[in-house]
Amino acid sequence: MAATTYLGTGAVISADFKTVKWVGKTKGGDEITIQLNDAINTGNIEWTFAEKNDVVPSATFEACYANTDSASASTAEPWSITMDATPTSGASEILLGAGVFYIGVTAVALTRGGGSFNVEREYREINADGDRGAVKGRIVMESSRAKLTMNVLTMLTRLTDLYTSIEASA
Repeated sequence: MAATTYLGTGAVISADFKTVKWVGKTKGGDEITIQLNDAINTGNIEWTFAEKNDVVPSATFEACYANTDSASASTAEPWSITMDATPTSGASEILLGAGVFYIGVTAVALTRGGGSFNVEREYREINADGDRGAVKGRIVMESSRAKLTMNVLTMLTRLTDLYTSIEASA
């Protein structure tokens, strides 16, 4: 069996941008999918080696906008949450923590400790003299960063998927 060598390329290429998603279920059995488009992991490669413990790195992917033109007519953020059905109230709408992470169409084999999804938004109030507080119609969203983090137990065959600027050679 031939050895595989992974090398840092020092360059970000279009293949480093991926569709990543998490697919899980509600307590009522409805599927829910959280998807990030054109997502990239710009995090460092950080592996902790400890006796009697497995290496479980976190890979955090951030969705990227296709356009930076703030005057663009589209203000759509590059992420989505899709539910099978309209959730009903009560216990059936509880989102369960177990799910499967995907990079592209391929499931990440095993995870430990699951992961997380968050959207960091920054808002700005347009203030005028005499305002007592926030004023409806004068709050604007300045930025939005959607991130999906997966704690990957099996990752050696997926290094080029998990990390940016890496290539494999035989």
